[in-house]
Amino acid sequence: MHRLFRVALGAFLLIASSNQALAQSASTSSTAQDGDWRFSVYPILAWIPYNVSIDVNLPPVEGGGGGGGGSTINSHFDGAFLAGFSATNGVWRVDADGLWAAFGGDRVPESPNLSVDVDAIYGHGSVARRIAPDFFVTAGVRRIAVKYDVVFGKRAPFSRKPGVWDPLVGLSWHRDGKTLDWHGVFEGGGFGVGSDVDLSATFRVDWKPWTHVGFTGGYSLLYFKISQDLANQEFVAKQTLSGPIVGFGLYF
Repeated sequence: MHRLFRVALGAFLLIASSNQALAQSASTSSTAQDGDWRFSVYPILAWIPYNVSIDVNLPPVEGGGGGGGGSTINSHFDGAFLAGFSATNGVWRVDADGLWAAFGGDRVPESPNLSVDVDAIYGHGSVARRIAPDFFVTAGVRRIAVKYDVVFGKRAPFSRKPGVWDPLVGLSWHRDGKTLDWHGVFEGGGFGVGSDVDLSATFRVDWKPWTHVGFTGGYSLLYFKISQDLANQEFVAKQTLSGPIVGFGLYF
């Protein structure tokens, strides 16, 4: 998992650096100057995480019986909704987005069988400060609320609803053009304050064929690990979601 995010971060930096020369030579007269706020609203974004990985470690059964769990082999995706907002004056950026997703996975007919269904809601907000042309450092917070319904072997069904607030820091790259806007963000956090680990990476392009209306598309990854103490025992869930994002935007 960590290797995957190192690759994602490396690809993000490579794309950003390869386009830096174009940014220095291209005219930005078609966009507002620094100090003029620009706003982007994404009322509908469809995130399709075709790569879903779930790993759970259940505590022992109260009154006797061991714990257990493991990773799912097969996955299913029931739907997701993502909406977002951003504002920038060229030096500062404010970004916010929210997600609802339902998905799950199983390990059948392996023994012991494992089945996991998940409902997830998160909200994310960050503030960024430009440190170099097109590059920003970010600081923010993500709220993760998930509901796990787990069936493992012959033990009774297990449900848990952990919710955490994760502090985040990261690096982002944004280039605004007349018809194309490029966005790349890598953030990490949790630090044990909320989740144990919270990592995300997104690359997205906005195509604006009209003045105030356009389309956006890209790819996003999210990984988190949550631990929760239950009567001196621990429930651990590791979650990976990755897949394309498509939608449309309104620009002002």
